[in-house]
Parts: sequence; C-alpha cells; structure tokens
Amino acid sequence: MMQSIVISLALCATICAAAQTRNTPIQAIAYVSGPVQADGSQVKGNVTFTQNDCGQNVHVRVQLEGLKEGKHGFHVHEKGDLSNGCASTGGHYNPDKVDHGGPDHEVRHVGDLGNLEVNSTGVIDITYTDKVISLTGNRGIIGRAVVVHELEDDLGLGDHVDSKKTGNAGGRIGCAVIGVNGDAQRLQEAAPHRTPSAHHVHHQPQPPLYYVPHEQPQDHVVYPLQRYPSYPYPPYPYPYPHPHPHPHPFYV
Repeated sequence: MMQSIVISLALCATICAAAQTRNTPIQAIAYVSGPVQADGSQVKGNVTFTQNDCGQNVHVRVQLEGLKEGKHGFHVHEKGDLSNGCASTGGHYNPDKVDHGGPDHEVRHVGDLGNLEVNSTGVIDITYTDKVISLTGNRGIIGRAVVVHELEDDLGLGDHVDSKKTGNAGGRIGCAVIGVNGDAQRLQEAAPHRTPSAHHVHHQPQPPLYYVPHEQPQDHVVYPLQRYPSYPYPPYPYPYPHPHPHPHPFYV
C-alpha cells in the first residue's frame, strides 16, 4: 500500500519538477471515446489540460465531435477505471465532500466543469480556464477520468433529486482517462541525475505512467499511459502503445 502511494506522489513531484526545470507547462490529455448511439453517432476527440506551474490555474481545451446540438454536462470523475466503460469511472471527483455546483460557484465539486454547448455541426473546439482543478497536489486530476454526459447539467440549481449530486446531466456518452501528455524521456531529462558508475547500464526510456485512484488505498494502481483507447475497452492492463484501428484527426 505504502509503495503504491509513494509511487503516485513521486510521479506528481517528477511532473512538476520537469516543468519547473525546463520552464515548460505541465500537460495532461484525455482521448475521449464513447459507445455508438442509436442514430450511429459516436463521441470522439480529446481534452487537453495545461498548467503553467504548480498551483496555477488550468487551461482546458476541448475538441470533440459526434455530439448532439445543445448543452452537455462535462465533469472530472473520481476513478480512471474504464474496465466497464464510462460506468466504472465513479462519481464526480469531490474530495471536499460538498454539493454539486457550476464551475464559477463558490461551492462545487472539484470535477464540476459545467456544460459543453454544441452547435448543429456536432463539433466543439473551445478553450477555457478553471481555477479549482490541478495537475498536481491534493486536487490533481491525472489518473482520473473526464466524462461527457447526454443532457445539460443544471449546475445544482434545479429541483430534481439529483441536482445537488450530479446536476441531473443524464447518461454518459463519452469518457477517457486523463494521462500525462509527454514522453518519459523528457521527464527523465528534467529529473535529478545520478552520477554514473562503472556498473551503470543505460536503459531505454519507459512509457509514461498514470495513477488510477480507487476507493481504498490498497487498490491504488499505476498503469501504462493509454494513448489510443478503443471502445469497448479491453481489460486492464492496457498494452502500450494501444493501437487505434481508425486514427482520428484529433489523435494526431
């Protein structure tokens, strides 16, 4: 248990150190996919998160297609677990145990990112800033999941019984694990180096990792970064890299 916790904390510290040492932003990415809907549509695309330094606001870019016109709830969920598709990502990421709200509300879940407003093309490409989520620290979202919902999030202002819990945003039509956006080589170059010895052996850079949080500490797991997920998802652990049978423009 302690080893898994130490690994996850070391990963966050390494990411932050890498960004500070090389004076580059910390970045994470989620490759979103969802089940094919009754009308043949399918949510696809990616969401990128950029934090210029530890503790600063996070810039979120959402690039998705296959959505129906209108507003769709958009959240960070607590578990980076796609073993049962979007259903296994748990509830909204809410470490403070407070009521659901909108992204600008004083009281909100950390994972409450509001709504995506989509036009008749079904495509959205927007960038905005959130002051609550983080890529490091106690509110870090790396290893958790982003979820796109079927309906509009009422931001906790509705009269439905689920308003203060989920925003009554309906089913989950797309999701992805949030992984580190960068190769292991860049992180290794930024990390402190040990003095080479006579017995030093050069190893090839290992694939980057993401941390998957679960309910109990003993369930904490680190898996290889999932770059090209397909739907439905294969059992853990995912192979690296995970080849996508039909490359999508957003995945390039």
